[in-house]
Amino acid sequence: LGEVNKAGEYPFTSGLTVMNAIATAGDFTYRADKKKIMITSADGVEREVVLTSTTPVNPGDRIRIKERFF
Repeated sequence: LGEVNKAGEYPFTSGLTVMNAIATAGDFTYRADKKKIMITSADGVEREVVLTSTTPVNPGDRIRIKERFF
């Protein structure tokens, strides 16, 4: 969700990282905050996470890319 070019629902695969998911969603928009993201887990708890190349995605996670502030 959020500041990606093709937001939507994508299938989970083993070993999926947030960066892989963003690439599948068409990469960041020019307004995207590329440092911190929001992940809502299957239990409904949303948390802010520092984005790294190895940030994992778990089954049922919802990823939201926030808009950066200039």
